[in-house]
Amino acid sequence: MNQVEPFYSEVGLRIQALRNQNGMSQEQLGRRLDPPVTRASIANIEAGKQRVLAHTLVQLAEAFDVELGALLPAPRHKRAEASSPGRGNVEEELAEKLGLPKKDIKQLAARLKKAAGGRKS
Repeated sequence: MNQVEPFYSEVGLRIQALRNQNGMSQEQLGRRLDPPVTRASIANIEAGKQRVLAHTLVQLAEAFDVELGALLPAPRHKRAEASSPGRGNVEEELAEKLGLPKKDIKQLAARLKKAAGGRKS
């Protein structure tokens, strides 16, 4: 298996589960994104073989009408505590994965939340 890294594998599984719950094909999901994404790209994302851009994550959350956090795995030290998708802290996950200063992480998380429209699952 040619996975980019475990984080993206977990994100892909969450995307796949939400897509299936919503009765969407990979092609239908790809067409909901701007710019549109091919069926093959959605398949690669779901398989953890392709990274997902931040704006694409926001669009995916909008397509599924869920909070952005529903697409992200819990931080490693909290994974055992999290019993369902989306229970992890987005700021902690961004800090862990991006390695940016806390101030920048807070700004990014606020922008992602605003772009997602504060939707709840």
